[in-house]
Amino acid sequence: MINQQSFFKEYKNEEMFYQSGLSWDTLMDIEQDYNSKLDEFKRIAADYVNEIGNLPHVHSVKFRIKDSEHLIEKIIRKAVEYEETDIRFNKDTYLIEITDIIGIRALYVFKSDYLPLHKVITSNYKKNFCEKPQVKLREGDDKKIYQGLKNVEFQYGVDYRSIHYTIRHNEDGIMVPIEIQTRSIFEEGWSEINHKLLYKKEYFDIAEEALLKKTSSVLSSLAGDCDTLGDLMKSIAEREENVDILDDNVLIEGRSIIDDIIMGK
Repeated sequence: MINQQSFFKEYKNEEMFYQSGLSWDTLMDIEQDYNSKLDEFKRIAADYVNEIGNLPHVHSVKFRIKDSEHLIEKIIRKAVEYEETDIRFNKDTYLIEITDIIGIRALYVFKSDYLPLHKVITSNYKKNFCEKPQVKLREGDDKKIYQGLKNVEFQYGVDYRSIHYTIRHNEDGIMVPIEIQTRSIFEEGWSEINHKLLYKKEYFDIAEEALLKKTSSVLSSLAGDCDTLGDLMKSIAEREENVDILDDNVLIEGRSIIDDIIMGK
């Protein structure tokens, strides 16, 4: 059982807890129910990781299962966020309202791999979708890079780039929400650095924090350039390997892309 005062000290959310209208007993009922299902959730996660890891274009897969403290912390935040709605959190509803109990991240090498992977994920899991796939973009990103996607929602202003698929596994009386994220290995590299150094971090020196955010933004742009160059290299290699491809536009556009990156456009 979570110690209440230690929890408030760790997450600095005592005021938010009282604002949420939740009782600590209700939260501890949720924690007890959640812990009783963890072994089953781990088995389900392993099955999905194995399945997704074998999909075409997937380079590697990472996963995590939300621990009970982070679950309780998120429930408190969501209760405040939804206080003007009819949504209520208890041990019978939390697995419906919290949609990322299991988090799976599938990485691909080339940015253009997003589309065939999207089609496979949609084909395999569409019947389990809880909502439309969400394309997460940073401010200034051009959604044209995802022009092949249909029936998705674009969300700007987040601190990372990825495509999210929220599904609900429901089999043999076991129901658990799963969030599948896909992104390129370059986007993952930038995201890991940003998460470790900026996500939910408070810096007392405003100038240092501003410089970190600016540096992160530059690194994000460079990761995007790396994705562009990776796809360019792939196009050139495919042209070389396939004698039927005689389109010189690959080379012309490639030189233009490289010049634009060098000039910082």
